[in-house]
Amino acid sequence: MKPPIKRDPNAPPDWNDMYRMGTPPWDSGVAEPELVALVENGTIKPCPVLELGCGTGADAVYLAKKRFEVTAVESSPIALERARARAEREEALLRLVLGDVFDFTKKSAPLEFIYDRGFYHSVRQTDLDRLLDMLWRITQPGSMYLVLAGNSGEKTEDGPPGISEDEIRNELGRLFEFEHLKPFRFQSPASEDGYLGWSCLLRRPALPGK
Repeated sequence: MKPPIKRDPNAPPDWNDMYRMGTPPWDSGVAEPELVALVENGTIKPCPVLELGCGTGADAVYLAKKRFEVTAVESSPIALERARARAEREEALLRLVLGDVFDFTKKSAPLEFIYDRGFYHSVRQTDLDRLLDMLWRITQPGSMYLVLAGNSGEKTEDGPPGISEDEIRNELGRLFEFEHLKPFRFQSPASEDGYLGWSCLLRRPALPGK
């Protein structure tokens, strides 16, 4: 098992460098069980989906093989190349985009499903207003947003950025209604037990009178 990658918590993240150094602690290499469960039980049905920061593509490829129309955006060229290789190996058809999520979504039409494994907890402290503005533009009444984020109850220091339940409700509750908000554990190559997180499924409410 590889040790977690050490980095200066005050420095802006260099995602490409983290992939260059090896397997980052968030890259489990398999589709996220929280996502799989919601697809398999029919809560989230095949539809156009945008993944915010797809990493090496395990979740994007899974969704594509489940007949979702997948667009996945990633800023790290190394990660995206690994995602392309994964898609080719598994014969999955999807759109993989190298770029900044905020820039890419400036011209995006609203989608039925947004998937976010770690993007929200990575940008909320510096770009929360920008994130909420983006989410407003790329969703519509009825759109679903699955967020998997770090949990402030995690005791180890090398896990994902931690967020409290109140913070999630106060921030994402500005735009969405909560279908569920529950603890779960991220799988990680850096920790046998993984890391405590939040599984948060949200829905954009209907317009008043609709």
